[in-house]
Amino acid sequence: MKKSIFTISLCLLVIQICFGQGTWTKIGDMPEIRCRHTADEIYGKVYIAGGINTEQGVWPTTMLVCDKAEGTWSTIQLPDTLVRGAHTSCVVDSNLYLIGGAIVVGDTINSTSEMYMFKPCTNEWILKNPMPTARNNLACALLDGKIYVLGGMQVNNSVVNWNGLKSFEVYDLVTETWSTLPDMPRYRWGLSVVAFENKIYVLGGRSLDVRPPSIDVYDPQDSSWSTVTNIPTPRYKLAACVVDNNIYIIDGWYSSSSGPIYDTVEVYNPITNVWTTGTSMPVSVASFDGYALDGKIYMYGGSCTTHPNIGICDIWEFTPSPVSVDSDVSAPIEFTLEQNYPNPFNPSTTIKYSIPELSFMTIKIYDVLGSELAILVNEEKPVGSYELSWSAVNLSSGVYFYQLSAKGGAGSYLETKKMILIK
Repeated sequence: MKKSIFTISLCLLVIQICFGQGTWTKIGDMPEIRCRHTADEIYGKVYIAGGINTEQGVWPTTMLVCDKAEGTWSTIQLPDTLVRGAHTSCVVDSNLYLIGGAIVVGDTINSTSEMYMFKPCTNEWILKNPMPTARNNLACALLDGKIYVLGGMQVNNSVVNWNGLKSFEVYDLVTETWSTLPDMPRYRWGLSVVAFENKIYVLGGRSLDVRPPSIDVYDPQDSSWSTVTNIPTPRYKLAACVVDNNIYIIDGWYSSSSGPIYDTVEVYNPITNVWTTGTSMPVSVASFDGYALDGKIYMYGGSCTTHPNIGICDIWEFTPSPVSVDSDVSAPIEFTLEQNYPNPFNPSTTIKYSIPELSFMTIKIYDVLGSELAILVNEEKPVGSYELSWSAVNLSSGVYFYQLSAKGGAGSYLETKKMILIK
């Protein structure tokens, strides 16, 4: 095993993040307008699935794919049954799941209960077991090897039930079966949900002419619901994501007909139960999607008006601002790969590592035969200490290995550690 150690004479400062403050930067445009779509990133590629192109008045039949390293866009043809909008999505073990949504059947629009899995390694679409309840304008969260699906509305033969749904269902990725859970406390469609500290937070949404301000929290340990503080600005068709233990609530509509459409960012800390005002987006947008990755937020497309909706192809990046320092703590002075924890684990585990200089690095998972199973990191990273979570929900019990490989200006580093999965 080759190991290089680098000494840094200058003590770098550890930076803490001020709640919600930072900089929004437009980093590009999608090749076409999309709203009511989903956006997910898997190993440096961004997948924009489904939605509506308001400029052309069509439901796109392709998935847009951006290779961030190359800065190029391509398309993947969708099966006819996968053309949809107002669906939800999540990433599990490097595979993309698209769930529910609205589909066009002849001249009518209907909600669907279908769930598809896309395998980027083969560009293959696999139809999975459907949800018990057909719905669109729903939301989902991934937690401990299960996909939780919440709320939404139903459209049958273009007739919309504006009341929405309270129904709550969960998909077990191991058994590939659906179960029904206790209803949400409130009807909601156009909602957002996030998973934080082993709980699910439900935010925003609409039911008839009501915008529920409360945050409902589901605890899977005892299958119970509770309610915490209200959102300062109730809205729907918003986005929500978690960065640095804070839940960011971004933009959305109060009314898609009469407005307003917000550029408002509000930040909730679940630990302190405190709201703060974040840095507003430069554009007001709704019916968009995005995600948090490596401490930043990325947002794609959406509608920038009330009815008639006018879509955009903007791509925005939010970088939190450093505002305070602790000079007593030094930056890493050597490469380290820590033992995963918990270990043994089932099905998720955390891996921590540190790098002392700007390096291109990879972290890969292998089985006992040396076959590569997953790539967890494959990019250039600055000096710092990092951690990531990996789920082995689709793997069987056994011994596995994770390997960190890094190349920097002063040399290279390679280290491998063993971990045990027990189910």
